Amino acid sequence: MTARLAADRGTTEISERVLEAIASRAAAETPGVGGVDGAVLGVRVGGRPPHASASADGDVVRPRVRVSVAYPASVREVTRQARLHIQERLGTLTGLRVGPVDIDVAALTSEKPARGRRVS
Repeated sequence: MTARLAADRGTTEISERVLEAIASRAAAETPGVGGVDGAVLGVRVGGRPPHASASADGDVVRPRVRVSVAYPASVREVTRQARLHIQERLGTLTGLRVGPVDIDVAALTSEKPARGRRVS
């Protein structure tokens, strides 16, 4: 589905993929927010951006993001800031109304480098 903005000179359609990219980038711009990394043989690999999905109904978009939060930051405060930033960026860049932003915190991350396992 796409979001639609109607104007006197025509209609602009914005794909959900674009909305998801904006939401993901906005989440990543929030201090303390990261993506959810994977692991291979117990060693973390990643650097992924936050995962986002979005649904649109007319001129209203409802984003959902899956993130990690840097420990020991307040999950409540970091997600509040992320939610506000995602709403502001999506609204400003698209002109759409932004409904509630759902945030799934899938992991806490440490600023310390992970200790890898030695393989011989």
